[in-house]
Amino acid sequence: MEKRPFIIDCDTGTDDAIAILAALGSDAIRVRALTSVNGNVNENFTSRNNRDLVGYLGADVEVARGAKIPFYPRAGYYDATHGSEGLGDVTLPAAENVPFTKETAPELIRRIAEEEEGRLELLVVGPMTNIAIALSMYPELKEKIRHIWFMGGAALGGNMTPTAEFNIWVDPVAAKLVIASGIPMTMVGLDVTLKAALNREDEQEIRSFGNKGAVLAADILDYMIRRYADGGEDALMHDALAVAAAVCPQCLVCHDYFVDVECQGEYTAGHTMVDRRGRTGKKPNVSVAMELDLPVFKQWLKDCLRQCG
Repeated sequence: MEKRPFIIDCDTGTDDAIAILAALGSDAIRVRALTSVNGNVNENFTSRNNRDLVGYLGADVEVARGAKIPFYPRAGYYDATHGSEGLGDVTLPAAENVPFTKETAPELIRRIAEEEEGRLELLVVGPMTNIAIALSMYPELKEKIRHIWFMGGAALGGNMTPTAEFNIWVDPVAAKLVIASGIPMTMVGLDVTLKAALNREDEQEIRSFGNKGAVLAADILDYMIRRYADGGEDALMHDALAVAAAVCPQCLVCHDYFVDVECQGEYTAGHTMVDRRGRTGKKPNVSVAMELDLPVFKQWLKDCLRQCG
């Protein structure tokens, strides 16, 4: 089976890194490039984390730097969830032999989309700033991207405000532009990702595989599990679940809805409006993940990590 070409656009924190490892271990995905964006931590760290992951695994993947600030004037959204530099307390060897591309993330997306002639898919697991810039600079791109799989939003609730999820909340303007583009897309939001938690038994099983990618994932999971024990976020596989949506559809139940993003309001900026009852009368534009089969997802993730590195 021919692997599907993907670019992973990410603000590489802990769960982003595990998503990258899963994609690299997948039999179905050919990761063409990693593009960094500001989000969980500063882009200086997310870009470095991407480069060091590629170098550590010896992967043949291009690495490009992307947006350092969102379109939306946000401030004060970095916290300790992913550690000070994104990978918890895990430190990778500096991959000084892995250069960043001369192209920016939007330029790289355009070039690879043209090379892949309509086959390219995007996995977007951070704020959508790079994608919005690319579509604004090169509007013809929307005809050359096969599908966007994104982690973000929620049909119900939020984790930054009562109505907004982090990735969309950081840059709702970018998300609104991308979601309105007409590109086929699937939203994997908090409705399912808050159920995608791994535990200590999962971490130990993954560690037992012994390969570089699995051990690295286990080290990151160990940090996440300790973080949860100290009152922080659980070991939630937000971003790896977006990878699974693309290649393990049996782990999710999705429904087609019209989705838009609120960009104004003291309490609602960043809210994903998911029209589950058809009140807007607008045609569905996003496939929205609403239910998760956790055992199926866990097995898929472990199978991928077993083959990574």
